[in-house]
Amino acid sequence: MKKVSMFLAIAACVCMVSCGNRKAAQQAAAPKEKSQVELQQEEYIKMQLDSLAAEVVRLKPLDFVASNNDGTIVLTEKEKQVKPDYLLNPSVINDLQTLSQKYRAAALLYVDKSVASLYGMPVNEYDAALTKLYVDINDSHLKDIFTYENTAEALKAFHESCRENGRLHFFWDVCAAAIVEHTFIASQNSDKFLAAFDDDSASEFTLQIALLTIAMDDLAEINPEYKEINEALQPLGVINAISVDQFREQLSLVKDQVSESRGMLLK
Repeated sequence: MKKVSMFLAIAACVCMVSCGNRKAAQQAAAPKEKSQVELQQEEYIKMQLDSLAAEVVRLKPLDFVASNNDGTIVLTEKEKQVKPDYLLNPSVINDLQTLSQKYRAAALLYVDKSVASLYGMPVNEYDAALTKLYVDINDSHLKDIFTYENTAEALKAFHESCRENGRLHFFWDVCAAAIVEHTFIASQNSDKFLAAFDDDSASEFTLQIALLTIAMDDLAEINPEYKEINEALQPLGVINAISVDQFREQLSLVKDQVSESRGMLLK
């Protein structure tokens, strides 16, 4: 009787484990359905992001390293002799798998191309890589924000297109990547690349970083599409400068972490 009882107990355990595994597999295979509260929360955060997007567009996140208050950062011939060794190799596009990675890579390479141009470095490989990404992604609005002179207007149109087509996370892929890359590059040579800032603009820019970081953190909890962006932005969350000097100091403190953030964007 004891043997029968033990056998039945073991059989029951095996059955429970087996059923549990099947149930877990079914849950893993089927995406979790969002509750009404989660959907409402997501819509609320998206409304906040729409307001933030208007501010981000105004700040021109694709441009701030490449220009200062007078229009363009100018490097001396001596400065140009020391070429930056921290720019991405355009060949990184060969390892990309997802659309999000390609959108982010396009922003990263666009920013790096601008810096390479400042140093008088050849940019034909950057152009070739960007052209390939435009073809792979097949989004005319993405190409526009990198080729039109009025980048703010093009970025606004890109945001509206992404929102209308349910692809809003691609807009934030591009903006987050541009902000991370600019922050990374600024940390490499803050004396030169913070020339675009005065105390007010530094404070305003870091406020936008803080708001974006908070919003992405909230959104990533209920929408996995934002998880990778959120993780990449986390090191920037400590930046809260109210002056150029403080911004420069904070950049030096997060230099290594921002380098890691940059790597996350392409994984």
